Amino acid sequence: TDSGTPPDEEEENAPVALPILRQGMVGPAVARVQENLRIRGFYEGEIDGIFGPGTEAAVMDFQTNAQLVADGIVGPATWQALFQ
Repeated sequence: TDSGTPPDEEEENAPVALPILRQGMVGPAVARVQENLRIRGFYEGEIDGIFGPGTEAAVMDFQTNAQLVADGIVGPATWQALFQ
């Protein structure tokens, strides 16, 4: 299958697979969200990798600020906004 793009270029532009995060989830991806939210001044809790109510509230504040749907779920649009 030839997509017309050299393989090297495709790999460079391929999006990193970021998980969809919501309250109740745990792990390093959650900690990364917490760190990014803290840097931006939305999160003041512990960077503990636990997606609890405080993290959800911070995500929703960030989403509102970024003019995204404030659903408290870190999906593709929220990830993109966090890393801009």
